[in-house]
Parts: sequence; C-alpha cells; structure tokens
Amino acid sequence: MNYARLLCEGVGSWLQFEHACGRTELFSEKYLSQPVGQILSARSGSRARAEYLHPVLSDLAKGPGRRPEIDFVVCDPYPDIAIAVESKWIGKTKPSIDKILWDLIRLEMLAHHSRARCFFLVGGTRADLDNYFKHKLFSGIEPGSQTKALLRTDVNRAHKTALVPTAELRIPILKKLFEAYQHFEFPHYVISRRSNPFPSEGPGNRYQVYVWEISSATNRETFRPKNSRHYSLDGSSQRDFYRDRAKRSESETDGIIP
Repeated sequence: MNYARLLCEGVGSWLQFEHACGRTELFSEKYLSQPVGQILSARSGSRARAEYLHPVLSDLAKGPGRRPEIDFVVCDPYPDIAIAVESKWIGKTKPSIDKILWDLIRLEMLAHHSRARCFFLVGGTRADLDNYFKHKLFSGIEPGSQTKALLRTDVNRAHKTALVPTAELRIPILKKLFEAYQHFEFPHYVISRRSNPFPSEGPGNRYQVYVWEISSATNRETFRPKNSRHYSLDGSSQRDFYRDRAKRSESETDGIIP
C-alpha cells in the first residue's frame, strides 16, 4: 500500500477542509495527529498509537528528560512496529534542523531493526515550506562545496542523507545529537524517497504537505561516534588510538637492550 501518497493527499486535503472551516489558528504539529491517526488506523486495520517509546534508543537514553519516542506507530502484532510516522509543522515557529535530522535517524533505526515502513511528514503553507527548504542547513548549499540536501524536495528519487562527516555544515549538529550515544552503531546513510507533495501547485498561502518514505540501505554500514574525530567527546578517533598505541609500543621496544 502506498502510505506515503495516502498520508500526503489525506492530510493535505484535511488541511484544505480545516482552512475552509476557519480553523487555521489551530494548525500545529499536534493538530496533525487527528488525520494521521485516522488514516493509519483505517488503512492498516490496526490501532494507531501516539508517542510510542522508540524500541532501540529509549533504553540507551541516560539522565533526565523524556526517552526517545515516535509520533505515531501501528503495531502488528503488538508490540512489534509495522508502520511509523514522524511529523513536523512549519509555521510561525519552525523546528530546528537538528530535530528533523534526529527524526530521520530514529525512523531509519526502525526501518532496519523492526523492518517497519517509516514515513516523515511535513506540513505548512507553500511559502513557509519553500523558505524552510532553502535554509542552508536543509538545502546543503554551501559555496565551493558539493550540494548535500537533507531531503530531496524536487524529485521522487531515492536520496542518501549522510551521517558520516561529509557535509561540514551539519557536523556540529550531528556531534551534539551523538553525545549521549557514543558507543551506539549508527548508519552511514539514511535513505529517503519523496512522494508528490499535495497539492502540487497553488499560491504561497495554500497549505501543503510533503511525505518521504525513510528506509535503511541494502548494504548497511555503521559507525560508532566514539571512533570519529568529528563526533567523539574528546575529539579523538579510533585511528588516533591505534597510532598512539603503536608509538608507545615502538618506544617500549626501543628501550629494550638485547
């Protein structure tokens, strides 16, 4: 079933209806829970659950604060996740890029570990969405560097979002995200594919929805932040560790008198 298209057209149409009813002041990420939940429940035949603990990352979270959760899931059978959705609203207040990136990472984890079908949904006016997508941390456009978009907004084509430190603009964001997960294995890439936005055209004040299906790479490679010079807490890498150990070994050997 094409859940990406169903969510995009269903939530997009619902926003047009709510706009006609004069309820646009209520529009927010929380307000999207009604159409998303109804579509998932009706089409899957199972109950849609909100704010569901992430089965992979929640046990790893340390210290105060809420454990990582998923906005919406469908379990089949419970507690195994079959479908997962994360959503964001672009309006007067806009989500930070790190929150979107963290959503994509959490969805990829579910796609890999739970074999779930995972989707990332964004809604807002066409003008607000276009402006947000042009932000350099989202578009990846940096003078003198190859463009590395966070998500493709122009074509329905598979796209790789690198978690390895290849996009310099996002290295500080990823380092912050990985602080509490230094020993955990993260994928080199998150795979995404856009569905046609709905509606596809219209004036800047028209409400619009984008949906991407998030998946895991077929030949998935992983890394641990603690082994990366860019992401480790002390700025060292696994290569530094082995190089220093080799130097110590050489020094000790030099001190031995045959």
